[in-house]
Amino acid sequence: MKALFILHEGIFIYGANRSITGVLQNLTYDYDLMICRSFTKRVDKAALRELMGRHLGNIYEVWMPRYRCQYYDKVSVFRECSHIVNNILAFFAAGRRRRLIKAGGYDYVHLNSLVLYPVIDDHARYVIHAREIINPQYRRIDQFVRALQAAAGIIYIDEATKLPIEKLMRGNRTLVLNNPFDMTQIAQVDYEDSLRQCGVSLENTIFAMLGQVGDNKGSKFVLQAFMKHKNPNSRLLIVGNHDHAYGRECEKMTKKDRRIIYCGELKNTGSVYRISDYIIRGEPQFCIGRTIYEGLFSGAGVIIPGRQSDIVKMQAGEELQERIFFYEPESEESLTEMIDQCSYRKQSDREFRSNIEGYMEQYNGFIDRVVSDQKEA
Repeated sequence: MKALFILHEGIFIYGANRSITGVLQNLTYDYDLMICRSFTKRVDKAALRELMGRHLGNIYEVWMPRYRCQYYDKVSVFRECSHIVNNILAFFAAGRRRRLIKAGGYDYVHLNSLVLYPVIDDHARYVIHAREIINPQYRRIDQFVRALQAAAGIIYIDEATKLPIEKLMRGNRTLVLNNPFDMTQIAQVDYEDSLRQCGVSLENTIFAMLGQVGDNKGSKFVLQAFMKHKNPNSRLLIVGNHDHAYGRECEKMTKKDRRIIYCGELKNTGSVYRISDYIIRGEPQFCIGRTIYEGLFSGAGVIIPGRQSDIVKMQAGEELQERIFFYEPESEESLTEMIDQCSYRKQSDREFRSNIEGYMEQYNGFIDRVVSDQKEA
């Protein structure tokens, strides 16, 4: 078996790339990486090889299409222009991509995001990882559907990503498989040193919100709700890039509340998970993104939009339900009340978990079926 993994960016701190790292580190066969080139950042290939291990072969940097088929934040004119230029360069790089894929002789090609769907063609077995919720009003929706129908398989991270696509099309080989999480190493992180790094103390009840600061994450919503709760001993860590217009607005809005601490972008978030009592999500609907599971698997509590009945949709939800706290989606009052209640209960008896073994068993089984089906066809 030999595979190619195509990534839409070269940053391994957040989201899709952070999630696929757990797969790549645990593959038992050789694979290559193809990463979208960037105007501002070069891939640190030495660091990448150290992170991924011995099965990583070639690393290619190639311009690749990134079509915004999902719901996303409003972007600046500069970012929109850079996005357009990226896709123009990707158009001219299509020949090189095809040549590299053909020369590689891969058993399958894994696309790590829906935004890469234009890469799918008839020249390879493509498995696409659906991590985003498709916008049914996307102007190229017919092109999107045709591309996914041509894929050999689709992996959905949860039912929320699956349902909108299955309303548009059926028939592909599919798998619903969340993400790999191994938080066992967090047990080795020094607790007191982590407190110092984050500027908090043992007496504080520590809340954290991790990921890019943005409207689609509900950042302002969470900040406004947190500022309204009354416990002076609470702390909220904002971990992620906020060096942009929206992030600066958030910082300005909260500057009088010293309980809110902006940590910036951290390559290693282990210290945050080690000390956080609760991880918060602020989306306008039930949402169980990666940071929620990283929090749960680190023994923290999680505060998420939704209802108690949503427990069954969560990985290990019923087992870990004592650490899961719901608030009414889009209700600032409901979130403030939940934060206030939790602020007087620090988390204890923490257990650090991993789902890697079970995850890889399901992933490898799916890939084996996809490759076998295509060979028979």
